[in-house]
Amino acid sequence: MYFKLAMLLRFSKCFNVFLFLLNLIFLFSCSSPAANKQASTDEEELEPGRPSFTPIAGTDFFEVRRAFDNGLAFDTLGFEQEPVWHLNFISNDSVKIFSPDSNAMLHYSIYFDQDSIFHFGREWFRVRSLAKDSLLLQRLTVVSKHVKEARSNVYMKLYSARFIRDSLKTTVEELRKPRPNDTAFIQWRSNIANANPTVIDSAFAARNPVQLIPKNPNITVKRRIFSETERLNQSAAYAYLYPEYDIVINKAYKDFYYPFSVLVDGRGDVHLGKFVTSDEFVESRKKVLEGIINVYLKNLLTIKPGTTLGIPHTSLIMLRVRGIE
Repeated sequence: MYFKLAMLLRFSKCFNVFLFLLNLIFLFSCSSPAANKQASTDEEELEPGRPSFTPIAGTDFFEVRRAFDNGLAFDTLGFEQEPVWHLNFISNDSVKIFSPDSNAMLHYSIYFDQDSIFHFGREWFRVRSLAKDSLLLQRLTVVSKHVKEARSNVYMKLYSARFIRDSLKTTVEELRKPRPNDTAFIQWRSNIANANPTVIDSAFAARNPVQLIPKNPNITVKRRIFSETERLNQSAAYAYLYPEYDIVINKAYKDFYYPFSVLVDGRGDVHLGKFVTSDEFVESRKKVLEGIINVYLKNLLTIKPGTTLGIPHTSLIMLRVRGIE
């Protein structure tokens, strides 16, 4: 009897030791590097549909091409999509973007929405492709938290500095130059605009606007410069899409002030555009404005047409002409 009790106690002690060792093994396995790595990975899991910027963190990317979905950098109005971005992803939640105004890389938070859609740098994007040395982003127009797909037709191609230097063996500046299809498009549009110099719908904005150069001391020209506040509410291209000029003519036949638009064709000739007046005064106002153009503007100014990619073409500009007797 005593022998059986002793054997039972010895077995119980061995079983307890066995359970203690089993617990130790379990604890060590949970705190092993492999397990910690797995736990860390689980914690960093991204939302479904969200691409990770971690593989390209710390890489300088430069935008080399920005174009509409038809492959052109220009639209029919003359608006040019310019590749200007230089960015560097810090993590999945932040990015640095170069600011020409500040001449520095500025920090921006990254906000993920859904379906590869992100917001950073004050813009909405959809990530179309992401690789070690290249990115393709689709710029989105978002209104009331909804993507307007029809207006989200601009794509940005970015390459890493390493890829541009070592693989392409070229420069960012060279890659950003307009393509042959851009030149062909502008030449086609210019032919139409110059063939119809009095038709506003045929004209388009010049990338390098019309120049009005005084050749007489009795006339002064000042191109309107938009303030910082005004520029915040405009596109970056507004200034060249809608050039405005204030003209003052001294020793005029009388005091007057007229705002009106003109078409300047590819040869530098000026044609009256639009003006506002009552219906009964349209013809008389038209004669007055054409007289100002022919007598003052054409004789007192050297007029150089606007150009795009070096091609002169008809473009529309706004004038505010003041005459002082």
